Amino acid sequence: MIGIVTNLSTRLSSHNAGWTLVCKSVLETKFGTEVQVLDNKCDYSGYDILVINEGVNYKEGSFNFFGGVQEKQIESLVKLSNYKGIIYSVNSKVDYNALLTKRKELRHLDLSFPVPEVIDLSKVNSKLVLGDSHSLSVFKPGYSISRNDGKTLHGFLKIGIEKFIKEDTTDLVFYAGNIDIRFHTHNHGGEEAIKKMSIDLFNQVSKLTEKGIKVTLVHLIPCEDESRKIPGTGKYKGENFFGSKEERISYVNYFNSLIDRIAIKLNLDVISWQFDYENGMSFDDMEAKQSVHIRPSSYKYINQLTKEKNDTGILKLL
Repeated sequence: MIGIVTNLSTRLSSHNAGWTLVCKSVLETKFGTEVQVLDNKCDYSGYDILVINEGVNYKEGSFNFFGGVQEKQIESLVKLSNYKGIIYSVNSKVDYNALLTKRKELRHLDLSFPVPEVIDLSKVNSKLVLGDSHSLSVFKPGYSISRNDGKTLHGFLKIGIEKFIKEDTTDLVFYAGNIDIRFHTHNHGGEEAIKKMSIDLFNQVSKLTEKGIKVTLVHLIPCEDESRKIPGTGKYKGENFFGSKEERISYVNYFNSLIDRIAIKLNLDVISWQFDYENGMSFDDMEAKQSVHIRPSSYKYINQLTKEKNDTGILKLL
């Protein structure tokens, strides 16, 4: 697995590295063999299969060239054009031919690329982790992943959880709600809004269990430290959050108590955390950059996801 334009992050303080780890694990389930994470400077000509992953923020046709196109990126594209093996991409279409026509700095290159077949990481097998961007933190090997950045619990419930899963799903880990607490709960009724969502969640999960699907729910994480700087992309209506810290702590605790009640009623498993809920998330557990995500080193199943690589040219994940 490799990023052609953007090298894959492997620093366990980075949300991007969490995506690298999760993708690696899902691909190993799909192919039934070890997947190695490569730097784009590596010689991969001897590999039979190359899986392209341009990072957690990649959207179809949107490549990141911070500071403009660099010579090392051109070299990476040239190397890819000469690769003779099978090429896949993760989740989204990656067309480097269109990139060459889009970027004036690349139009002089006489290169061509096959458009890789897309591997949908949410459909690798019948076991699925479903949620928003925080879903990476509860992923464990053997599952597929459906990461829906920015999707609220309210949004999942409005559409219907069942519409996000395949018909042959047998095992579902569902994790959403942190975004609701940060931005929406306070302005939409507080605990009454949480109670309403929990009733809807109970009803939808109950129907899934009646179909024989094993469902696991997840406790929300504590509120982030309010001194944390949040980038514009992490704000909503220009604000970092709505409601005081004390109010949001109360919302989290109330929501988690309802998750426990649902789990008891339906005989579900619950993934919980050992974080400090009264004082907020420690910076030691949060992503090093300006973000509200847990850093991969604090993921629930991080020990199952990390393996040290000693082969020449293979990046170490630890």
